[in-house]
Amino acid sequence: MSVPENQKDILSSWKEIADYLNCGVRTCQRWEKESELPVYRLLESSRARVFAYKKELDRWLSQRSYQGQKSHWKSINLLILVLVLVVLFFLFFKQPVSTEPNDFRIEGSELVMLNKQNQELWRFETGIVNLRDEEFYRNHFQVRKKSEYHDGLDYPLLFILDIDNDKKKEVLFIPISMILGESKERLICLDSGGKTKWRFEPGRSMTFGEKTYSNKYTVKGLGVTDLNQDNLLEIFMISNNMDMFPTQLAVLDHSGKLQREYWNSGRIHDFSFCDLDKDGGKEILLGGCNNEYDKGFLAVLEPDFRSGGSPQNGYYKSPDLAQGVEKHYILFPVTDFGKVELIRDPVIRISIIDGKAVSASTRSGQIFEFNFNFVLKEIRFADRYETLHNEAFQKNLTIGPFSPRVMAEVKSELMTQVLWYDGEKWIQHPVMANRF
Repeated sequence: MSVPENQKDILSSWKEIADYLNCGVRTCQRWEKESELPVYRLLESSRARVFAYKKELDRWLSQRSYQGQKSHWKSINLLILVLVLVVLFFLFFKQPVSTEPNDFRIEGSELVMLNKQNQELWRFETGIVNLRDEEFYRNHFQVRKKSEYHDGLDYPLLFILDIDNDKKKEVLFIPISMILGESKERLICLDSGGKTKWRFEPGRSMTFGEKTYSNKYTVKGLGVTDLNQDNLLEIFMISNNMDMFPTQLAVLDHSGKLQREYWNSGRIHDFSFCDLDKDGGKEILLGGCNNEYDKGFLAVLEPDFRSGGSPQNGYYKSPDLAQGVEKHYILFPVTDFGKVELIRDPVIRISIIDGKAVSASTRSGQIFEFNFNFVLKEIRFADRYETLHNEAFQKNLTIGPFSPRVMAEVKSELMTQVLWYDGEKWIQHPVMANRF
């Protein structure tokens, strides 16, 4: 006897339903509660006999499979969106790794160049076993600083900057040994990738009077500025002869070529730059001491000065140097106690005040202030001067202890002792040394 078609479509127990769905009875019962599995009961009781229709189970399975696929693709799409957002964040917000030099380390005999992320870019081997350490170069990096070891200034021996306006930074570096004279000091220019672009060796053998001095020089420091507003930097290098007094100011162009030089018979302790006459070019100001006259000096050079030397005579004059190249050359008096306590009382600091005045400070604490025509406007005294003056008074070297009356007398006397060079002789009123 055949079974009616409508009865073939009915599953009449949990076991038959489970076998049809190819799962366990408990799974079917859970699906009924959680996923609306289409099952029926003959009585309104959870223990009543259950039955289900195959067609309804088939539709339920089909819908469940579609929803599962839809959920699966939704998860994939969400993951893709997250990945796209992450990529966009790194492209637009994450700082790119820089390949430009920005900072440095000193490790043994090597200069190690770093980028903005403090990552190593390259190393330069100096070949100097006793190379000055990192602390030393930190005190001589980029800008002049008040020295911790003397009353003057420490000058840069390391620069990281674009000197030729090609949008890439060069490194200017002077390797210096802790042992004086162990290695010849020279300026090295490295490109942004660490390759040597050029080298410059300061000084040379020079004759002053009848004596010729060696070509051994030690570098005091560097300066950089754009003298003529052409967007290319000039490089200034002060170097002292290791045997005697001559000091060289070398002016180099961005390619390391020596443009001009100025020689002073005595140390140069400070230099600065300022467009004093507002003609678009910066004058060069130098301060230090002059050994022939045993005094501090202030010199002013035009941006395009011709090479030469300070105004000297006899033993301190070089037959190889032209004189009269300065726009101004001024000598400062030495106080009574300075003649005993200090050697020559050199100018150790030059300052431009409010774009209107120039001040020259000596080691003893005298401060001479000029206008831009180098007319002496004022003399002041730093705290150091008061201390030295009172110490000298205890030794009977001054006329009295530091006081307003004594200082007024000292100022009045000093004003008459400042000397300007007129190109031939020293006079007591402002004048240009080189009028042309």
